[in-house]
Order: sequence, then structure tokens, then C-alpha cells
Amino acid sequence: MNNVANRKRSITYTVFNIRTHPHKPQGYVDLFYKAFDLKKQINLAGEKYCIITQIAQLGKDPLNGLSGEIARYTKIETNKWFNLSELRAAVDDETKEIKIPEELRPNFKNFSFVFYPKNHYLVIECKDRHGKMSPQVIEKYFNGLFSTDEIVNEFGTIEITLVPQTDQLDTLFAVKQITNLELVLRRPNTDGLEDLDDEVLTRLNQQNAEEEMIILKAQRGCSIVADDRTKALSHVAQLNGEVKVKGNDANGKHVELSTRQHAFTYIGQYFSGENTAKLLLEEVSKKIIKKVKKMGKPRRKNV
Repeated sequence: MNNVANRKRSITYTVFNIRTHPHKPQGYVDLFYKAFDLKKQINLAGEKYCIITQIAQLGKDPLNGLSGEIARYTKIETNKWFNLSELRAAVDDETKEIKIPEELRPNFKNFSFVFYPKNHYLVIECKDRHGKMSPQVIEKYFNGLFSTDEIVNEFGTIEITLVPQTDQLDTLFAVKQITNLELVLRRPNTDGLEDLDDEVLTRLNQQNAEEEMIILKAQRGCSIVADDRTKALSHVAQLNGEVKVKGNDANGKHVELSTRQHAFTYIGQYFSGENTAKLLLEEVSKKIIKKVKKMGKPRRKNV
């Protein structure tokens, strides 16, 4: 294993819950192919941009999974140059010979992903030895892409939730004194197996509502003690919205926590001579989705 060809590589992944309404697996396939065909360049910040570069089905049936890549790159302004040796703005005589083809962009880095239409989870690389992009920036990209007019006009509002760490909800409820508890519930997609998910979706749809907010405020000098139903709803919210807590820690210090603060990450490893990054992604995505599904199924009684 000391051979260069068998070096151990590490890749970090994050995961998103992507939801359309109505929930139809073929609709998700159409969504991703449409997004790819648009070739939209989405601005991340400053001169940083992102675009989908590949979409393909994992097997014979696209409903069983799609693979793809997004590329991050820099779009530079070619009319503003600086002469570093003389510490001044460059003049026309110095820049007229500079010719960068319009189709080329510097600082390229690609990130592979897999998406499963039936459970609507997207697992994507966010860090390897060549570079990284934070889960929050990836979220910004997909929000920007899926909110374009072409997408919204055909598919309606696309709801995206960056999945939190598996223990983030426990961290919130472990706050010593909870003075405020807020649940933001956006429309979940259900398969008819989770009664509470179905109930939330039905309530929102019946009222033509995109989201519901549940806010609990503690009595003066007390701490909120969430009942079984509130805890169960918080499990729905962490995968389909957000849970927020305000209060004081054991030292009396004010704290504000959210399920959005710490994104789910998973580190996969492989030996370059025995496996590939693409195969590793397909392998770990199944483990990741299994972990995420458990987050939405709390042990509860009479909720």
C-alpha cells in the first residue's frame, strides 16, 4: 500500500433534501435534465460562478438514480489589469496583446454528485485534495439554479433543505434553559409511510401554505420542555425546514442555535489503485441516505 498508485484518498460529502410538488420521481429526472440543458451560470460571490457540466443515469432506469457534476470557476474582468512590477494600472499598449478565449475560465474545480429521484436526496462532494466548496455555498448554487424563471415556470417552487449533522437536533434540545423554540415546517414529500409527514403536508396544502412556523416561548424564569409531538415535528422540520433555539447554557451565557448551523458531512476514503472517486460516491451515498432517513424517524409515543 506504500505504492503511489495506492495512496489513500479522502473525500468529504454533504447531502440535500430536494422537493417538488407534486412528488413524482419522473418529475425529478425531468428537473435535473432541464437544469443541465439551461447551462445557467450562477454567481456564488464576486467573480465565482458555478454550472452543471454533466448529467447521466446511474443504470438502465434513470428513476433509480442520476449522476452529475457541477463546476466552480472564476469569471474575470479582462478590461482591468494591473502592472505588478511598476505598481500601477496597466495601459492599453501592455494589454492589447492579451487574448483569453471567451469559452475559457480559470480556477476550475469540479464536484460530483448523485441524486435519487425516488427519495429526492442529493449527495455531493464538498472537499477533496484538489479543493473544497462549503455546503452552504453549494446550497446557494442550487437555490439560484432552481429559482430561475425557466425552472419555476415548468416545475413550480423547488424546496431545498441542507441536511444538518445527525446530532444537531440533540444539541439544540440539550440547551440548559430554552426560552424560545421555533420550528419552520416546509412541505415534505412523503411516500405514505410516515403519518406525521403526511399530516404536515396535508395541513399545508389544504391551507395553500408553503410553510408553517411553530413558536414556543417559555414562561418567565422557566425552560421549555418539548412534548413528544413537538419533538416529532422537529424531526420533520430538520429535514424539511429548520429548527431554532434561543436560551442560556449551563453558565448562564445566551445562546442561539439552529439546525442550519452545522451541515451534515461524511468522510469517505479509498485507495486510488483499487477504487475511483466516482465509485466511492455511489457506495457512500447509500450509507449517507440511510443515516439521514433515521433522522426523520424519531422514537415517539402518542404524537
